[in-house]
Amino acid sequence: MSLRSAMRKAAGLLIEIPSEPSDLPYRSSDASLNATLLGDDGLPITETLSGQHSSLGQPRTVEEIVRDAPGPDLDAVKVDETQISAAAPGGILSGGALDFSAIYRAANLPPNAFGAEQMLETLQSLPAELPLETRRATVRAMLSTLGKATGATPETVVADASRKLAALESFESYMARKTTEAVAKTEAEITELEAQIDAKRQTIQRSNSELLKVQTGCEDESDRLDDVLEFFSLDVGASKYAPSAAPDSIPAPNQSA
Repeated sequence: MSLRSAMRKAAGLLIEIPSEPSDLPYRSSDASLNATLLGDDGLPITETLSGQHSSLGQPRTVEEIVRDAPGPDLDAVKVDETQISAAAPGGILSGGALDFSAIYRAANLPPNAFGAEQMLETLQSLPAELPLETRRATVRAMLSTLGKATGATPETVVADASRKLAALESFESYMARKTTEAVAKTEAEITELEAQIDAKRQTIQRSNSELLKVQTGCEDESDRLDDVLEFFSLDVGASKYAPSAAPDSIPAPNQSA
């Protein structure tokens, strides 16, 4: 799925946000669980989540959540091309890996003490075998406590992740346009170079053709001049002008009686 398609899909996702801060207790002392959410009866929240502990409000789309959160709307998130061009040596691609923080800075995203990356770390710390609703309730309870110090809420995390997705889409579009322009320019240069190469090859062909004419002309004239030398040559048989000495034309020696 392209980033543009992913962005459109993400903007329309429905998110359930607690209508009021959750006061559900959770503990983090269990090293194997990290943040196991418990109900009043001490049982995992999955057994009581649909009852009195559930305080989710009406679902809202990601686009609506972002619109209400401090910062730009999704369609207003654009990377500053001048910041991309003025990136440090190595650019956004540093050592072959994308510098996502540089991309987000270029998109002028608002700072977030607890954003999408921190949420990903939190989710990775939760046991994979926990049911989805248990993990969601655990995270909501954690954010309820953490938010008092950092201002983090489900809304701010969703908004941060969505804006960063929009920044990535904007950066990809910019790079696609820049690459297309660069490729077109290079192809034009290649076409020009190929024309120059063809011209050089024609020059070579003309030079070789002229050389052949010179060689042929010189050899013909050499043959003509050689005729003069052979005309005056004393070497019998060496010249085409030398008389032939046939055996029957030689007179017989005198015989005396």
